[in-house]
Formats: sequence, C-alpha cells, structure tokens
Amino acid sequence: MESLTKLQQAVYDYTRQVLKKGQPFPSLREIANHFGFQHTTARFHLKALEKKGFIQQRSQRVSDYLLSEENNSAAYAFDLVARIPAGAPLPVFDESRESFSVTHDFFGGGDILGIRVVGDSMSGDSIAEGDIAMIKRQHEANKGDILALRIEDEITLKRIRLEGDRAQLLSSNPEHPMRVVPARQLEILGKLVGIIRKV
Repeated sequence: MESLTKLQQAVYDYTRQVLKKGQPFPSLREIANHFGFQHTTARFHLKALEKKGFIQQRSQRVSDYLLSEENNSAAYAFDLVARIPAGAPLPVFDESRESFSVTHDFFGGGDILGIRVVGDSMSGDSIAEGDIAMIKRQHEANKGDILALRIEDEITLKRIRLEGDRAQLLSSNPEHPMRVVPARQLEILGKLVGIIRKV
C-alpha cells in the first residue's frame, strides 16, 4: 500500500475520527470546511486515498465512501455512540465511553456502528433494553427492515410504512402505539443487521 502525504494522512485521520463518533462518512463539504479547502481539493484528496487503498467508494454518489476492508481486517472496535430508543424517540448520539470489538465482516461488512437499545417497543423481534443494535449505514430500505431513523433531532428504532406524505412508525410490542409523522421529517440512518446481547 502506498504511503500518504502529510495532508492525505490528515484527511484520512479526520474521516476515521468522524466514523468513530458514529457519524456517516464526512461529505465533501464537511471535509472542505474542516480543512479550509475548496470542494474540488477535498475530492482530490479522497480520490488519492481511494487510489492508494485507504478508502473505497460505496456507490456512484459523490463522497459516498467507507474505510477500505484492508484497513478494517482483524478485530474492529465499535464505539457505542448513542442510545437508540426502542420506545419514544430521544435526542440522537448521546455520548458513550463504551466500545467493543468483533471482526469487521461479522455483520456482513460495510459501514456499521453499534447503538445501545433503550426501551422495549421492539420486543416482538427479540430486541431488549440493553442490547447493542448493529446498524449498517444506508439511506434505502426494503419492506420489513428494522431501521434506525432520525426524526428531526430524535433517533429511534422502528419499522416504517409510508402512506402518501405520512410515515407510520411501527413497533413490534403491541403495548406501544403506532406513531405517525410527516415523511419529510424522516431520515433513514441505516438498517438493523444484528444484535449483540450480554448473557
């Protein structure tokens, strides 16, 4: 693997820091603002990191990258970056000092973070309070997916059903009522790909 220039290393370190906080891979705008670059300069450095094998493009969208699998082999440390309510939504990304390690491809690879579950609204899917929900970051969803959702400044774990311009948030515990929100307020952060539970 080719070595990085000082500036490329700084950009790479910044992307790792952002991901470690449980946030998506930084956009061109975020990188440009952080370093005082033009957008074209930020893109140039990302392309250099990609060419040298430190990151890889996940889709055809501009700046849709993740860290290269080669740089995530062996044990990968996941920070618990938030509590995700399986109940009433709470503010996103509460700070946590906890972390744990599994191999990066344990949950199928990709851009994954761990979030601690709070509440019992998804107990019908055997998701309990205290579990670690492993979320693969993506913005698309298939019918039946359990999703990490942002609703303005809140985050929650639910299935959704869209009806026109409204979105129904569906629990699997019948004691929790369905919630309806405007679809435009809803952002899919990713889908549930696994649960880790202490026994």
